[in-house]
Amino acid sequence: MVVELAKGYIRNLRRFLRKLNITVGRCFDEFEFTSLLRSINTKYDEYWLLGWKEHKVSDHSSSFVLTLIDKDDREYVVRIYVSIGTINMVLPANQLHLTDETTGITMLVNGNTINISGRVLCITDIRIKAMN
Repeated sequence: MVVELAKGYIRNLRRFLRKLNITVGRCFDEFEFTSLLRSINTKYDEYWLLGWKEHKVSDHSSSFVLTLIDKDDREYVVRIYVSIGTINMVLPANQLHLTDETTGITMLVNGNTINISGRVLCITDIRIKAMN
């Protein structure tokens, strides 16, 4: 009976993560992903994000460890494993429209060229552990 309850709580948390589009195969730029995590406490009342930490697994992968609590004070540890890709390109300055969306990337202006770089995080696995 207790195991079934715990599975139900974890199932609810998985539904919540799907509502946020945090699913296996989804890719985000670094700024977009951290903004999404920060929005949990401001936009939603089902769960409260206590914090997260990024752990480097290898040169091309990391895991984000999130600590969440639900409205019944049950605590969860969510591990989100991501593969990391980088984007790096050089464009002529006259081809860049600064009104376009540029969040999550770094732009370095060097005379008539612009160097654009950033990290792309693609979710490869999500693991949830109930702490209570």
